[in-house]
Amino acid sequence: MSLNTYDTLLQIHKGYFDKLRPDAGDSQQQRNSSSFSSQFELLETIRYDPQLSTTEPKGFKEIAKQNFLFLSEHANRLKFTMRFFHRNIMQSGTQLDFEITDDYLFREIVENMERLNKEVDVPYKIRALFQLDGTAKFEFHNTAKLSSLQSLLHIKYEAISEDIHEAASGNELLMSSNEQFDYAIDNVWDVYVNNSPTHISPFTSFKTTKRDEYTKARANLPGKNPGHEEVLLYNQQSQLMEGSITNVAVKRPSDGKWITPLLSSGCLCGVTREYLLGTNYIVEQTITMDQVKPGTEVLLFNGIMGVVKGKIVR
Repeated sequence: MSLNTYDTLLQIHKGYFDKLRPDAGDSQQQRNSSSFSSQFELLETIRYDPQLSTTEPKGFKEIAKQNFLFLSEHANRLKFTMRFFHRNIMQSGTQLDFEITDDYLFREIVENMERLNKEVDVPYKIRALFQLDGTAKFEFHNTAKLSSLQSLLHIKYEAISEDIHEAASGNELLMSSNEQFDYAIDNVWDVYVNNSPTHISPFTSFKTTKRDEYTKARANLPGKNPGHEEVLLYNQQSQLMEGSITNVAVKRPSDGKWITPLLSSGCLCGVTREYLLGTNYIVEQTITMDQVKPGTEVLLFNGIMGVVKGKIVR
């Protein structure tokens, strides 16, 4: 996450927490802040994959930073998220006694993998959970292998079909031809639109465990295509925001460019979203819900599954 992105989010949510604070003395405000901060944790979901490095690790000492997709981006977002909530919830002057860096995340994750005796030759979805005092815990969940694992680092796109591009450079993940990869036509996700608008808040822009809006939206999924369904959220201005577990892009009719909602829509500042914007594969634009109709093709992306194609069902 860039400093400009952070400043944008500060402006979007300026005054949000002031509305939640009752007038009280310093000691009462401190108790209120402590009580509120205990209701959620900051969350990063990070993909560990042995295939992301040139040589697959055979032991814990052989695990490299490259085995964690977007590790630096996750560390950067976590740092800004921690700063945001500290600034707005915790007492002024409170600081962590360590710096959140990719070195720190790498060390903590590998130490926890070793402590839990996790296998190093299988991919994991890692849930890194942080309290505002810096207390951290890490959960490891098995996740599906990707049929083509290529790096999003130093990505260069070359057209290989009408609208699909392949990443080319060393450790590779993400997009590929219809014949080979998860972007293939037989893996198109069923995408639905939520039945009510979502309130924009810091808990939609930043990744935390406070996910009531998303849980409620996912309850609307019919379960006809398990593991390949997503529901799209929109705000009270009828602007598309994101999916319940993904960021989203739609194709602009005028030139075929993939466009993704602005941060002002209330969408999550996703690490894959940030990366794709940096490569100019997608661009930001306001997307109104009259542009999202049954049959509309979308891209869905996050830091665990990469990028998949979806189609609006209803």
